[in-house]
Amino acid sequence: MISDDTVSSDEILINAPAEVVWQVLVDFENYGQWNKFCPEIKTRLEIGAAVEMMCDLGHGLQQQVEYMTLIEPNRAIAWGMENKPGDPIHAVRTQRLTPIDEYSCTYISIDEFSGEAIADMLKGFGKNIEDGFNLCANGLKLQAEKLYKEAL
Repeated sequence: MISDDTVSSDEILINAPAEVVWQVLVDFENYGQWNKFCPEIKTRLEIGAAVEMMCDLGHGLQQQVEYMTLIEPNRAIAWGMENKPGDPIHAVRTQRLTPIDEYSCTYISIDEFSGEAIADMLKGFGKNIEDGFNLCANGLKLQAEKLYKEAL
């Protein structure tokens, strides 16, 4: 979904516990196994850590560096642009897990934007971001459900 200041994935149901999905989300070394939107990521699970990614916004893989801003184990992880004063675009991406019961949860990824250039940025890249987030969400679902089923 694309609004005036956000882009999000569809909210999806994952038939695996939030703890299992969280382990997939923070297993950065193995993103290439399931995440076609962002198959490469290097970071540490630490607030302020650089998040060095290779993402495909529709034009092949491109490097993106952001910084870890939120870590709530089994619930949410977020990273965002450096966001210096005066930058034309500010962005923070939050990936949120909401447990439904001990066997399942929902997942959504939301990028919140601000700054004077967001209208043009969303016009040019909003659909690509949305498509990439949905690709990521579906890959996460498949990977987490596969790992959960193997562990049973």
